[in-house]
Amino acid sequence: MRPPRQATGLRQRLAELRGPATVPHPMDARALAALAANPGCRRRALLDGAGVDKGALARALGAPANFGQSQFAHQRGNSFEARVKADGGADLVRLLHERLRDGSEPPGPGEVATPDLSAPGPQGRTARTALALREATEAGRWALLDHPMVSLDVAGSPAFLEPDAVVVHPDGSWTIVEIKSFPMVDGSADPAKVGAAARQSAVYTLALERVASMIGEPPEGGAGTADSEAPADSAAPAAPTDPTAPADPTAPTPPAASADPEASAGPATLADPAAPADPEAPADPAASMAPAALAAPTPLAGPAASTESADSTDPAASTDSADSARSARAPVRARVRHQVLLVCPKDFSNLPTAEMVDVRKQLAVTRRQLDRLTRIEEIAAALPEGTTFDLRLTDDGRTPTRPVEELTAAVDAVRAAYAPECLSTCELAAHCRAQARAAGRVEALGRGVRGELGGLTTVDAVLRAALGGPAGEAAPTGDPAVDALRRAAALRAEALASRPGAVACR
Repeated sequence: MRPPRQATGLRQRLAELRGPATVPHPMDARALAALAANPGCRRRALLDGAGVDKGALARALGAPANFGQSQFAHQRGNSFEARVKADGGADLVRLLHERLRDGSEPPGPGEVATPDLSAPGPQGRTARTALALREATEAGRWALLDHPMVSLDVAGSPAFLEPDAVVVHPDGSWTIVEIKSFPMVDGSADPAKVGAAARQSAVYTLALERVASMIGEPPEGGAGTADSEAPADSAAPAAPTDPTAPADPTAPTPPAASADPEASAGPATLADPAAPADPEAPADPAASMAPAALAAPTPLAGPAASTESADSTDPAASTDSADSARSARAPVRARVRHQVLLVCPKDFSNLPTAEMVDVRKQLAVTRRQLDRLTRIEEIAAALPEGTTFDLRLTDDGRTPTRPVEELTAAVDAVRAAYAPECLSTCELAAHCRAQARAAGRVEALGRGVRGELGGLTTVDAVLRAALGGPAGEAAPTGDPAVDALRRAAALRAEALASRPGAVACR
């Protein structure tokens, strides 16, 4: 963790890069997933971390982005999401329960809690979301969090993310809900769009795992499976206080150990095929403290105590005993499920349908790529003195007044890693493509071509390597890329020689 003074200095430096009077542009999961897909792009990492509006910057540079959703698509998506979440999210939770197929009891009418997540500012909403998740997990009941806010550290800068919804299960697990407006026909949808939704959900999963770890449960894949938690719940109330002394057969069993439906239903619904049981998982310290807490108020050892307990008919004492047993029961642990619920319109209608999507692969890739990102303070420290991306907008906040030459120099001061895939994910892709083409860099041809060419980084170097050798020379040069290029050039020359009217290679 960075010292407070260093964090304050970083925020001040990012504000200078963005512009002192400019409101930071929030980073959403879609932008974060695109950044994770191209971790070598320092330009995007710095601009996103500083909160620079890349769309406005691209327009000021004269290379606006040509992708995005239309106003009609936004309205259709918002109306579909409102329909899915109607009636307090009861239909949404019902869809989730149907797709789980884990044999658990479905939620009844009014059993889905919808906590209020309103708070001032992103930091306030993040803290309120964490508190609501903790309360819903400890309550051991169904809960739907509508547009919660979580934070994730990206290259040393916090990013605030807002999933469509998060469902808390009675067993303490959490499921991310991703609502999209593209259709799902016969249970299948466009693979490219499903993959993009899975990458966004993986970003949400990373952020929620951090919240779950603070509540007390490690991320899914470690301790916390049904097999490891079932003995703790069932054995804790009946375990004797002294491990060397046998249990008293006359001592009555506390009523909450078997009467509480949440305690019996929790382990049964906790099993997740994506998370194998860990037999070496350490026991929960709260579970080992539960027997002592139960035995402290009223010792039940001995025949006299058993007779007195049997003869007692005081309802207040029985209520106090049940409350004590519930409070001493091992707390339900939080964990994030690695299967997200993707909700889409069914067959081009406005009726919702859903399928579970496994995001373990996207989660591993996103975690690895984010770890590869260069820290923002290192990128900012390498910039020339006085570099800023401030557009110096007019009073109406729409027209930039800064010269294009200054903006271009500021943007070019940060190294980019362009690829054709950026055209559909980054607002500055058109500007970066023009730069790559002007410099003759092979990145403009795609990552696959760039990887095959090895140390040949420009188109001129590739042409010299392919055509620079003597005619008919077939001896290897030691460079696989050069040898392959010369072999391809020789084959092309043979093909052109067989057709005298063909255009020669230039």
